[in-house]
Amino acid sequence: MTAHGGAYKKRQGRAAESRVASMDLLSLNALQNLALLSTIQELNGLYGMQLNVFLDFGNRSDLLAATGPQPSVASLWIRDAAIQLVLEGNYSSRTLTIVRLEEGQTRATLEYLTAWLWRYQHLQVLIVYPGAGELLEIFGYCWRQGMVHILAMEAASGRLYSFMPYPKLRLLSLGSVGEYYRRTRGMLWDFQGYNITTGLAYNGGPRCFGFRDSHNRLILAGYMLNMVLEFVKHFNGTKQLIYITSVDQAIGLLANRTIDLIPYLMVPADEYYVPTKVLYLENCVMMVPSSRPLATFLYLVRPFTWGTWLAWLLVLVYCSAALLVLSRGRLNASAAFLEALCLALFLGGARGPGSPRDILTFVLLTAGGFVLTNLYLAQLSTSLAARLYEREIDTVDDLPGTDLKWYMIAYDAALVRSQFANRPAVIRRILVGSNEKTDDLRRELNTCCVHSGYEDRIDFILYQQKLLRFPIFRKLPEILYQQPHQIPSSFGRPYLRLFNDFTLRIFESGIQQKMKWDSYRHGVQSGQIQFGFRDRYMEVRSNDVEYYYVIGGLWLGGLLLATVSFLCEFYLLNKV
Repeated sequence: MTAHGGAYKKRQGRAAESRVASMDLLSLNALQNLALLSTIQELNGLYGMQLNVFLDFGNRSDLLAATGPQPSVASLWIRDAAIQLVLEGNYSSRTLTIVRLEEGQTRATLEYLTAWLWRYQHLQVLIVYPGAGELLEIFGYCWRQGMVHILAMEAASGRLYSFMPYPKLRLLSLGSVGEYYRRTRGMLWDFQGYNITTGLAYNGGPRCFGFRDSHNRLILAGYMLNMVLEFVKHFNGTKQLIYITSVDQAIGLLANRTIDLIPYLMVPADEYYVPTKVLYLENCVMMVPSSRPLATFLYLVRPFTWGTWLAWLLVLVYCSAALLVLSRGRLNASAAFLEALCLALFLGGARGPGSPRDILTFVLLTAGGFVLTNLYLAQLSTSLAARLYEREIDTVDDLPGTDLKWYMIAYDAALVRSQFANRPAVIRRILVGSNEKTDDLRRELNTCCVHSGYEDRIDFILYQQKLLRFPIFRKLPEILYQQPHQIPSSFGRPYLRLFNDFTLRIFESGIQQKMKWDSYRHGVQSGQIQFGFRDRYMEVRSNDVEYYYVIGGLWLGGLLLATVSFLCEFYLLNKV
């Protein structure tokens, strides 16, 4: 009896200890759930969240499930890691992602989180981790993927941690969610000398270029480059420059994340880089040679239009009719017309002194000649004053009617061929060349071909004609295609949202336009803009020999014809 009683008391003691342990575990779980729920509610309130996404791929989901749905905040639960989902939609800008990490699945869960927040790495993330493993390694992985707003909560103790990436990655122990909120609002806005790598083109005006001034100092110019430099300066960062020589090189550097930002316009390519926020649409236009003046010897011929010849013919017909009437039947219509033509050409007749009808015919021809001569001189004077030019190129469709080629680089040629696939005649005019050759032809205003480019670049080149009275090139109003004005950035840059907001303010305030005008001044200083072009077609040449080419040709032709006629008559007379 005593032995059985002792055993019974021992069993009661162990049961009591088990109940106490269970109650302690339940109390601990309740405290953990309460701490997590409080943290989620504070984050929802501070950042105005509209969607909570729970990523829980572990065997136990009681910790996240115990939080339950939040009032007035939509919830999305993802428990199957085999189905990769990507955040997109109306709630993307105000989404809080809660991630539960389990031992042995940390890497896979973080990779899923990276894909889930693709293009939205700037959103808030709450990581619940078990306490095992190196927390700094988790933060380092998130930072390399561009996720900077990370709050970690230790599941056992409820402690809060975050990280400071500048100037190097270090762990931050936080006492409350409010400290984390102040970190995202203030501390992350100071880069503390963090290095940002940007591209620099040699002849990238007006967007991005550099040159040495008279004191051998490097001057960084270009309105897109200045936007990047102002961003780095404003947030207390440091810059590193990499010289870019081609578009293919730039795409390669962005794809392997060697470079952060390239202040240059490139066609969006989602598989290689991510573009910043679109500010506006940049037009791609064509610059064509201005119409060339006609040769001066053609000025004497141009007034002889069909109207002039018609008026002269009407005068001959009128004079012929007058001769026919006044001859009173002695002349037929053919003879009257030939006699009037002889008088008009100053060929004397063989009938002796002039008759009254001849005098009347002379008067009519003199009056008609006076009108025709004044009409001719008026048209000639107008042509000499206003100058005569060849036919202009008004649209791209006019290009096949000329002997000009369309010179461009291979990268632009592929894009233009896709845009003008239904215009084979235009595509046949495309001539592909190197980057250096294409840029030199454009900057030299070479009239052997037409050129195209984005409007800011074309305006920069045409600024060289500012001092010319007659431009060498002109810009067509037709828009070939449009390109979003944005700066290419490599994937996973954590400051991309700050850069988007900064550039948007620069554009809306008009500072970007001021930077663009400054790039013109720097273009003159660097030599990319030169004013050494001459008005080749505006030079005054008085009594130029070319002006008398037609007159000389007519005189020589008449002299040759008279010589041949004389020789033929001389030969026939001697033969007889």
